[in-house]
Amino acid sequence: MKTETSLQWKLVKYLLAFVIALLALLWLFQVVFLDSFYQRFKIEGIEKIGNTLAANLQSEKFTEIVAQQARQNDACIRVLHGIYQIQTTNTMGCQIYNLKNSDIAHYIALAEANGGDYLDIQSEQVVSELPNGSLLFSNKQGSRNLIYFKIVEDNSALKTIIMVNTHISPVNATTETLRTQLSYIALIVIIASLGLAYLMSRKIVKPIVNINQSARQMAEGNYDIVFTGRGYKEITQLNDTMNHTTRKLKEVDQMRRDLIANVSHDLRTPLTMISGYGEMMRDLPGENTPENVQVIIDEAHRLSNLVNDLLDLSKLQEKKIELHVRNFDLTQLIETVLHRYEKFTTQDGFDIQFQHTESVVVNADPDRLGQVLYNFINNAINYSLEDKRIVIRQTIVDGQVRVEVEDHGEGISEDKLNYIWDRYYKIDKTHKRSSAGSGIGLAIVREILELHQARYGVRSQVGQGSVFWFALPLAASAPQEKCASEHS
Repeated sequence: MKTETSLQWKLVKYLLAFVIALLALLWLFQVVFLDSFYQRFKIEGIEKIGNTLAANLQSEKFTEIVAQQARQNDACIRVLHGIYQIQTTNTMGCQIYNLKNSDIAHYIALAEANGGDYLDIQSEQVVSELPNGSLLFSNKQGSRNLIYFKIVEDNSALKTIIMVNTHISPVNATTETLRTQLSYIALIVIIASLGLAYLMSRKIVKPIVNINQSARQMAEGNYDIVFTGRGYKEITQLNDTMNHTTRKLKEVDQMRRDLIANVSHDLRTPLTMISGYGEMMRDLPGENTPENVQVIIDEAHRLSNLVNDLLDLSKLQEKKIELHVRNFDLTQLIETVLHRYEKFTTQDGFDIQFQHTESVVVNADPDRLGQVLYNFINNAINYSLEDKRIVIRQTIVDGQVRVEVEDHGEGISEDKLNYIWDRYYKIDKTHKRSSAGSGIGLAIVREILELHQARYGVRSQVGQGSVFWFALPLAASAPQEKCASEHS
């Protein structure tokens, strides 16, 4: 199994590799290629002298320019212009002043053949006198002579010969000095970079380590942990994201606990009723009545509805339910649903009104929209107070039908409106048993309406009631872009 390298040591390695590469580059340019660069610099300098003199041949201060160029560039200059000759004053050690006429003629021929200029690089010679009086000529180690000839022809076909001579000194001592200095510099820089890399990596890695430790505690179920990593923009953003995640997980965990408590209550109640009435009918003579049997049947239906709602919510959230979409009369569907609530109007005193002006046809799944209507109406019934008036409105606006279910109950505070569609969330934490439904209806409503790409939302004020609504395009209208969710 491959061992992962920590971020801290990766930073150290990357910085160390960068420093080593930088030192290697410096070593190449300052030591290895020093002689090549030096020679190229001298060659470019001597050619520049020739071009400068050629450009100033007609100048009245030409002699001064020659002297200036020789002084600034440590070079010897000799100019042949007809029968005139201009040369620098210090001619000691200058090769061009020792050239024979035949040598000059040879270089002129080479320059003409080369397009007007010619550069000759020679090893510098040292002359030694032997005991017998003869002269010994030998090459000076590392020294080279540069002899540059340039031919300039004026309008009268008169040629001017510009000769420039300089030498290249050996750089062995300089190279050795630089090599020694770079060795010390490399050692110092590598040690300093290791220390700097270690300090930087610790400073960068420490907040990440703190966040990782906090994340481990969060993974163990401690949602009260607070992430405190700071120091960099990215770390701060990650820290804020993890704190936000912790708050959300804490909310989800609390809602999960509430759901378990609520569902357990809803399951226990019908099971208790079924068990109690069954034992009563078994043990007490004369209790096997149609009314008692109906209670058992009703509670069994309630239990079945609760299980079905839980299964539906799970399938909807996993996108495993397909819609059976067709054109149908939405107005007729609302009237059919309201017909099933006659018991609440006759026995419980609810006043359920349906306000509409015409029948409308939509393209949707009628069974799923029926679930939406049932849940909205059940929610209105469950949270109505003394005023048991519930209004269902059907209106048409801009080619869309909007259905509203209004109650006059306790209402929902503004800080809770954004959470009522969440799974597991329940406004009434004391959880009274619903008159109808399972208590997870709004989560199912949200999933169904988002599958239809319908707009939906809620308006509510504490003490004045709530209005839950959804909107769909009419079947005969052109398709329109619809929001998956709109809370207003």
